[in-house]
Amino acid sequence: MGVLTSTARAALPAALLLLAACGGGGYGQGSGDPLPGPGARLDPIYDVTITFPQAEVIAGGITLHGIVLDLAVTFTDATVRDADPRFRAPAEVLSVTAGGVPQAFIVTQPIVVEGSIEGEAFATDFFGAIQFDSANLVLSLSGSIATGARRIEGTADLFGTSEPGAFLAVLRRRYLVVGTDLQAVGEAATVEVRYDRDIVLHERLETISSDPVARVEDGRPIVINRLSFDNLQGLDPHAGFKTAFEHSTGNGSNPHDVVVLSDNEAGAPFSPPAPGQESAGVAFVTRYEPPYDDLALFDLDSGDLIQSIDLRPLARNPDHLPRPDQVAWSHNRLFVTLQDANASFTQFQNGRVAVIDPVLRQVEDVIDLSGQNPFEAFVEEPVSGLLYVALAGIFPSGTKPPVLSGGIEAIDPSARRSLGLVIDDDDLGGNVTALAIAAPDRGFAVVTDASFHNFVKVFDPQARTILGTAFDTTDRLTALASDGEGWVLVADSSFVEPRLLILDGATGAIVAAVPLRLPPQSIAVLTRSLP
Repeated sequence: MGVLTSTARAALPAALLLLAACGGGGYGQGSGDPLPGPGARLDPIYDVTITFPQAEVIAGGITLHGIVLDLAVTFTDATVRDADPRFRAPAEVLSVTAGGVPQAFIVTQPIVVEGSIEGEAFATDFFGAIQFDSANLVLSLSGSIATGARRIEGTADLFGTSEPGAFLAVLRRRYLVVGTDLQAVGEAATVEVRYDRDIVLHERLETISSDPVARVEDGRPIVINRLSFDNLQGLDPHAGFKTAFEHSTGNGSNPHDVVVLSDNEAGAPFSPPAPGQESAGVAFVTRYEPPYDDLALFDLDSGDLIQSIDLRPLARNPDHLPRPDQVAWSHNRLFVTLQDANASFTQFQNGRVAVIDPVLRQVEDVIDLSGQNPFEAFVEEPVSGLLYVALAGIFPSGTKPPVLSGGIEAIDPSARRSLGLVIDDDDLGGNVTALAIAAPDRGFAVVTDASFHNFVKVFDPQARTILGTAFDTTDRLTALASDGEGWVLVADSSFVEPRLLILDGATGAIVAAVPLRLPPQSIAVLTRSLP
């Protein structure tokens, strides 16, 4: 990544700074990952500030007081999720400051931090060296991991000295944003936030379809390329998010969503992985268009279709089309939303949710919903474990006004029953098109009124009350996502000024607005913390 340089400030609040990564040069040369990565799974990344306030360095005959290091530490995921407390973490030196002055530095060989994590206790061996002027730094860290693993802090030691030091490591927020011109071009981009403050934008990472949906499954980023593209496109975070695999879901199948389970969770291994490799697992894909109308299983090692679970018997519309849309994994079962709409989308039954056993590969139960058209939003609130679904009702068409026959509905996946509408779309004033639940008492929904004005509404799912409007625009708002760390992401798909909005999940206040090259269509959270 090298040294970060500012590229844009005007679109952001003063508290956040947009940065772009540049390779080489600057004040020093960082280091790459010398270790083989764990396939295409995401690694936890922490940004680490290490300070030695009393250290002195002589540079150009001048004594400089205090050393500050800025490192990016990438924990090799396989080493922090196994039973061994030892870990490995390649580290990149981003900047060195002495006496408040940036210093040119040298890293003669790639730095790999090794250490141990035992419960909340965090400790490293000595690592380095980092050289600048008369200094040759070899250091170690010892501290504790805070609840939730967002922060690690403690003391730092310099080899060969008694200088006291301290360190603070902050989990890097990372998001996958897929953008499109809605005609021919689609691209993947990432947005990263260092220290909850500095934004790093990487665009034009990989070409995707013009109708993409972003997901992260089993620690791997996947793009679902929908109607007329009909495939799953896996992206490799260890190779700049280039394509790792591309598996067809069937011509004209129009895949809408995916959940990836391990071979164990799906019943049995299907094709053995390459020697020394883990199985890629099984993808359960909703195939929206007839004659598919199913939840299909694909072996991600080979891309082969394993089986199809027919959902047509659950449809009640005259054309017997279930229109399977979203799929969620909870209580060892797959929950699939069904729009239950006919071929011309003129007759909608109330929505349904199919409960599917992934091992027996059959429908076990059906949950009837209170409203129509479960639409592109089916999310879990992790504290309560409840599932929330957005019911869009019927969108306006030509001279026909919208039909507000939906809202936001809660489902208890343990009891396999609906808890009814949490918020009615009549009270929201429009069709619900996107949903995010940031906390048990805080939800966000995109609502589109009859004039196609879009609002981000804030509501309390527990009290079942609307709290207000966080944002509104005449531009399209195509997606919402909670990052699980207190922020909510909004895809503002303006063709004039496309951007990713970041909202405070507690207050709804805009934290930042990140300008993008293409209008964003979908967002997935790449952030992965220490276990």
